[in-house]
Amino acid sequence: MKAFQVMCAVMLGILGLAPSLRAEPGHASFENFDRCASAGGQPLTVVFFGGSLTWGANASDPQRTSYRGLMMDYLLRKYPKAPFRFVDASIGGTGSKLGLFRVDRDVLAYHPDLVFLDFTANDGCDGSDPRSLSSYEELLREIIGQGVPVVQAYFGFKSMFGAGYHPEQLLGYEQRLQLADVYRTGCGDALPYVQGKLTSGAAAIDSLWAINHGRDGAHPDDPGYRLFFEAVRDGYEQAVAEKRVCVVPPHPVAPDLYGHHPRHVLVDDSLPAGWTREQTFRTSMWFDGLSSRWMGDVAVCDVANRVEVRPLRIDFEGTLVGLFGEADQDGLGFKVSIDGKPVLYAPNAATPPNDVWPADFKKMGGRLFFWRVLSDSLTPGKHALEIDPVMPDTVSQGQLRIESVCSAGN
Repeated sequence: MKAFQVMCAVMLGILGLAPSLRAEPGHASFENFDRCASAGGQPLTVVFFGGSLTWGANASDPQRTSYRGLMMDYLLRKYPKAPFRFVDASIGGTGSKLGLFRVDRDVLAYHPDLVFLDFTANDGCDGSDPRSLSSYEELLREIIGQGVPVVQAYFGFKSMFGAGYHPEQLLGYEQRLQLADVYRTGCGDALPYVQGKLTSGAAAIDSLWAINHGRDGAHPDDPGYRLFFEAVRDGYEQAVAEKRVCVVPPHPVAPDLYGHHPRHVLVDDSLPAGWTREQTFRTSMWFDGLSSRWMGDVAVCDVANRVEVRPLRIDFEGTLVGLFGEADQDGLGFKVSIDGKPVLYAPNAATPPNDVWPADFKKMGGRLFFWRVLSDSLTPGKHALEIDPVMPDTVSQGQLRIESVCSAGN
C-alpha cells in the first residue's frame, strides 16, 4: 500500500508541475458541465456505469428510489433548463473487467457529458483481485480521455458498516480513492457518509438493509439508497465548487495490463458448422440482466444438431480472455482449451476444478446474460482459443449462446 501511495504522490507532483497534462479548457470539466446545464438549451447526456447498486436492486422503484433515480431527479431539479438524456449502463453482478468490453458500446457511444462510475464493491473492496484495479483505471483513462468528467461512486455492503467498519483494511477501496486524487475526478464516497449517519444515530443499519429481514446484505432498501445518493451528490457538488478538471496522467498508476481490449463479436465472421446466428433472448430474470440491452445477435449451437456441431476456434492476443453470452435453464456447458491446453473451471477455492464450464441457470430457472473469465494470467502475446460444446447423450434440449470473445492485454 505504501508503494502505491508513493506512486500516487509522484503522479500528483507531475500533474502539478506540468500544466500540459491537464485537459484542455472545457474538456472533462465539472465547471463546464455545470455552466452548460445551468444555461440550458444544449442537450446533455449523463451515463450511470456500474453494477446492481447503480441499477438499484431492492429499491422499491429503481427508476425513482435508487441512488441513480434520486441523482436523475436531483439533476433535473438543479438544472431545470437543461434537456437531459439519462443512460442506464448498469448490470448487476459485474465489475470493471466486463466493463472494459462494454465501455465503447454502453457508455462512449452515447457521447456522454458526465459519467458516474461504480464497480468498487463488485471489483472487491478488499483488493483480493489486483488485476481489477488495472481494468478500473483503464475505464477512467478511456472516459476522461474523451473529455468527459467522471464522478467515482464508492458503495459498500452491509457487512462493511457498523461494527464491521474498517476502511483501512479495504485495499481495493483505498486504491480507488487514490485514483480519484490522481485523475481529479469527483468522489462520491458513501462509506464514511453512511457510517457517520449510523454513529450519530441518524440511521439504523437494519433499516438501511431491511429487505428479506436483512438477509440480503448487498442491496439496501430505499433509505440506504438515499444515503448512497447523498454521498455521491456531495461529491459532485464539491467537484463543481472546486472547478475540478479531470486529467489523464501519461502513465497509469496501476500496472498497465489492459490498454488493448477488443470485443470479438462472433456473428461478424463466418461460423463453424452447426452454429447459427440468432437474436438475443427478450426476457430475463431481472431487468438489468436483459441480454438484448448489452449485446447484439449471438452465435448459437443446439443439441438437436449435435452431429453437425464443430468447436469454435478464435485467435486472440492478450493476457485475459472471457466469453460474453446468455443462457437459460437448459444452457449447455462447454470445454475450453487455450493453445491446445485444457483450461479448467474453478470459480473459488471451495469448488473442485472441472473440465466443463457451466452456462446454465438451472437453480434459478430463467434467462440471463453470462460472463466467464476463462483466464486472466496468460503470457503476453498471441493465443488460440477453442470452445467445444458439451452435449451428453442424455440431454435432449439445450443451447450454447455466445455473443463475443473478449480479450485484453497491453
